[in-house]
Amino acid sequence: MSTFENLSPTQKLRVSLYRDIRSICTEICHLMGLDITKPAMEIISELVFKKISMYGTDLEAFAKHAKRTVINAEDVKLLVRRNPSLRSHLNSNLPAPKEKRRKTGTPGSKPETPVAKTAEVLKIGSNVIGSKETTGQKRTSAPKIDDDFEHMDISDAIDLTID
Repeated sequence: MSTFENLSPTQKLRVSLYRDIRSICTEICHLMGLDITKPAMEIISELVFKKISMYGTDLEAFAKHAKRTVINAEDVKLLVRRNPSLRSHLNSNLPAPKEKRRKTGTPGSKPETPVAKTAEVLKIGSNVIGSKETTGQKRTSAPKIDDDFEHMDISDAIDLTID
């Protein structure tokens, strides 16, 4: 058995990453006529490992937020949203996502909006037991709103101005 096989998966990943970064640094330095030290390559390798680990955690969080167990292309696009060149490269190489159809309830029914719900609650609330309409008498005027707002102290108001 070699020493590499005795390493943990994380250690194997770090060694492989260091090997690849060393070869990239050697090639780039040769092309540009520069030298790079071994500690500099180790620092680059550690930074890349930490960045890739953070990307993996972010991708897992994006998929979990969407209630999925599989990371897909949309998660990767979300990850690179702040890098315009990489985002445009991914958008040009990845197919467009399929349109998803939303469930709207029973066929022929309108989806219920918060405004429609509120109107329905107000309509039901106006026919409260004991009101004049339920006892057979007709209401001649609209219900009176409490006069609490007229007597409200200005110092109790909330300031909603934007600086």
